[in-house]
Amino acid sequence: MDYCEAQGQEISVHIDWMRRRGWGSAWVILPHDGAHGDKVFATSYESAIREAGFDVLVIPNQGAGAASARIETTRRLFPRIFFNEDTTEGGRDALGWYHEKKSNDDRNVGLGPNHDWSSHAADGFGLMCIHYDQPDSTLPQRQRYRDRGSRSSGGGSWQSA
Repeated sequence: MDYCEAQGQEISVHIDWMRRRGWGSAWVILPHDGAHGDKVFATSYESAIREAGFDVLVIPNQGAGAASARIETTRRLFPRIFFNEDTTEGGRDALGWYHEKKSNDDRNVGLGPNHDWSSHAADGFGLMCIHYDQPDSTLPQRQRYRDRGSRSSGGGSWQSA
């Protein structure tokens, strides 16, 4: 596993990073808004990444409860996840900081995930956990993830930069 986070970079920077790190044949899993196109240039993250030669799957919007599903599925899978200490420090820091936003009144009720510096990394990690299926070792590696549609073994209807 690797981790990269940036803001304001062109998509070509991320594609180059994936290729340099040896992820040139990886599936790219995007949240629902990855399919939304730019109205001026008629492109989307999905189409640009696909054009660069990657297989892409856009997870549909999962609606209300998606954040809770990401969190609970991550908690369930976490004991089976191994991190490369050298390449995931920033992502692990974000997972550790990710927290609930609380109301500023006497009730102190939870308002869902706090959208701060950690939320994109944690949401992406949660998306990975929701989408994850235990590999079927009887299928060739590339076929294991092909044509899955929105099927997932995660926390119900979908949740994970």
